[in-house]
Amino acid sequence: MSPRRFDVLVLCAFDPRSTFSYHTAWPRQVAAHPRFTATVVNLSDRAVIARARTLLTLGARRFDAIVLLHSVFSNAQLLDGLLLELVQQSSEPKAFLIGNEYKLMPEKMAFAEALPAALLVSQSSSPAVLDLYRRRLKCAVTAIPNTGLDEQLFVARTPRGERPIGLGYRADDAPAYLGHRERRELGDYFASSAARYGLTVDISMNPKARFTEPDWAAFLDRCKGQLGAEAGGDYFELDDHTRHAVNAYEIAHPSATFEEIFAKFFAGYGPSVPIRIMSGRQVEAAGTRTVQILFEGRYDGYFEPDVHYIPLKKDFSNADEAIRKFRDDALCDELTERAHRVATEQLTYGVLIDRLADEMAAVI
Repeated sequence: MSPRRFDVLVLCAFDPRSTFSYHTAWPRQVAAHPRFTATVVNLSDRAVIARARTLLTLGARRFDAIVLLHSVFSNAQLLDGLLLELVQQSSEPKAFLIGNEYKLMPEKMAFAEALPAALLVSQSSSPAVLDLYRRRLKCAVTAIPNTGLDEQLFVARTPRGERPIGLGYRADDAPAYLGHRERRELGDYFASSAARYGLTVDISMNPKARFTEPDWAAFLDRCKGQLGAEAGGDYFELDDHTRHAVNAYEIAHPSATFEEIFAKFFAGYGPSVPIRIMSGRQVEAAGTRTVQILFEGRYDGYFEPDVHYIPLKKDFSNADEAIRKFRDDALCDELTERAHRVATEQLTYGVLIDRLADEMAAVI
């Protein structure tokens, strides 16, 4: 028997020019997936006619479920007003894919409770994180990576030897309340060491230098290698108390260095629940067969050191060894082939959305 097909209302909020590929890809991919008949509503379109059509659609139709994608409440709650009231009043079960699980957590928990969410989809595979959600929300909770591989877009079109950029990197500074600045350290180290290693690099920590989804795919295809680290931080909290304390301290002490903040808030933090996740950058680089030099980490169990990527210690003590491996073409071919196999077999949007449909079947 073939899996059941669901008629769903999909709520999202994105600008087509967004530099967050998963914000633009999920609506497109859910709408095209054979497990769903999807009515997609982009909440970022605030035009009166679009809003009215949304309200009428929700009031006039009965769906199997309502799916709220990451972009609905990532940096801000973008479902509000009468439409929020209609969603709350509707009898359809709601699946909430939560975004940016390191800030606005009290607000996101209240939002999930008020929907109410029948299924919460976290980006974290940590059993401790998932257990905290279950105890708080008393609903079904599962983990699905926030970014899948679009096999039509993230493709290796240029042979590695013909790619003009040695190492590429795009990131921006993490807020101090995450308790680390790994992205900045990565970018600065290799930007300053490029000449010593004889590398051509294209590294930027400027948010304005980030790419749209198609341009990011083209950039990866121009790079022999990519730098990277796990997303998230080491201090997961549902009440944001550390985040609020660090932000207040920075306001009161605008000249405080990161070292001062770390010493005050994190050096003696004690046991914590980390929320380190695989970044979509790693999935998409695997799709373009771009060699990855990554800070050592779990990467949700998908990518392993010296199997799928070149590991880099966070104190850079093995940086010379990492670059030696990066120059080994045979080794890099093996790493990229294995990483590509993981991405195409386990991390395509088709696979991830199948997992979402299976989880939703249990609550519909």
